[in-house]
Amino acid sequence: MFDRRLILLATPRQIGVLDWRPGRMHWLGEFAATEAGLAAFRAVVARHAQLPVLLVADTVDEDYRSDILPHVRGRARNELLARKLKQVFRNARFTGAWRQAREATGRRDDRYLLAALTDADWLTPWISVLHRERVPLCGIAPLALACQHLLARLRVQETHTLLAYRLNNRLRLSYYHDGLLRFSRLIGSDTPTQLPGNAADEIAKTQLYLTGQRILPREARLHVLLLDPSGQLDSAQAQLNADPAFSTRLIGMQSLGRALRIPDDFLAATPEVAPLAAIAGEPVQLNLAPPELLQRHTEFRWRRGLHAIAGTIALAGLSITAAYWLHAQDLYDQTRQMAQQQQQLDARYQAIARTFPVQAATPEQLAQTVALSRHLSGQPTDVTALLAAVGQGLNASPEITLENFGWTDDTLKPAGSVTITLDAALIPFDGNYRAAIQRIEHFMQTLRAVPSLHDVRLRTSPVNADSSSTLTGKTLTGNSATDPVARFSIELSYREATP
Repeated sequence: MFDRRLILLATPRQIGVLDWRPGRMHWLGEFAATEAGLAAFRAVVARHAQLPVLLVADTVDEDYRSDILPHVRGRARNELLARKLKQVFRNARFTGAWRQAREATGRRDDRYLLAALTDADWLTPWISVLHRERVPLCGIAPLALACQHLLARLRVQETHTLLAYRLNNRLRLSYYHDGLLRFSRLIGSDTPTQLPGNAADEIAKTQLYLTGQRILPREARLHVLLLDPSGQLDSAQAQLNADPAFSTRLIGMQSLGRALRIPDDFLAATPEVAPLAAIAGEPVQLNLAPPELLQRHTEFRWRRGLHAIAGTIALAGLSITAAYWLHAQDLYDQTRQMAQQQQQLDARYQAIARTFPVQAATPEQLAQTVALSRHLSGQPTDVTALLAAVGQGLNASPEITLENFGWTDDTLKPAGSVTITLDAALIPFDGNYRAAIQRIEHFMQTLRAVPSLHDVRLRTSPVNADSSSTLTGKTLTGNSATDPVARFSIELSYREATP
């Protein structure tokens, strides 16, 4: 849909309209250059005013010049071409320049083909209709350029090619070098070109002109292609092949239809569609339309580009939305499956739990019972060994006076493990707490040296070392009744040594 366009074939006497889209075309008819023809043409254009239009001009009032210009770009190139076209074609309105190649040697200048419609008054009524209907005109191209694309479709690869194309009782001779247009001329119907001899003579004259203008090298052999839907140029092939300067080949309508993918009956009924179908969809390399006529097509391209961008964004949004929706559906299905699995597991657990025997006690009570049973079944603590171990430490420290001794047989600890608490005091004590702390540390090291005593730690100290406590006390007076006592408490564990 975006490539659909109208292709117009305009001559001084009539204009033909082709509705073209990729893989499909429809011939809308020909309209004479009369008031009735203009009205009918305007009605057709009004029905297709939203489509871009390419106008192909077929007239004798055309001129082609080849020129070599300095290699420049951008604005400088546009100014250079504008001056050159003004210099060559004077006040011609429909002019154009086509940069065909760049020279391989020297300054590496650019080679241009300059073209113009020298008399285009007959084209003004058709252009006025397009302007009034606000049709986006994308360009005006000569018929010789359309024939260049026709040769490309036919895969003609000869270096020097002359296409003799008879259309609407007129003979067009176009010269192509390496597949690029260099020169073209149209011989009107008032010239007796329908005779084979006259057509061959016109081709020979064109060959001499090209050679004289140094467009065609003198030693080059010209490959002539004869294309005539009516078949009147077929007999000119033998006359041209008799000259060694030519090699001639006929282009049949069937091969032309296959190259353009046009049905034979449609091509036979409307042979004018062949060059139009060839140039349709191709970029206009040689555009003769002035900039003011292309303004609506520029707006059309911007509008179509914005629509395409908006469509792309909308499509991307729909795709992302669809992806998120599918992902959400997948998560919903997974959640539903997990819920079903949980229900199944809960049902299985409830079924298994119903088979369990009734418990009279809680699991915590059972755990305590098992621990107590294990403890009772174990070996009782050897009190004599326990007292001997503690006494060994006390004997090594005669300044320590034991005030209280106790032990606890904890059921949560391994069998044979006993927690011991020692409350003692330093006697005699002279009030030197620093020395008292050192003597207590020495006593704790002595206990740790006993193999069966472990985890020796100081529970209470004769000095409160907490930084948040308030310092209180009295100075020594030498009264024995009021002398301070360095009391402390030690906690340790007893485990019978294994043999």
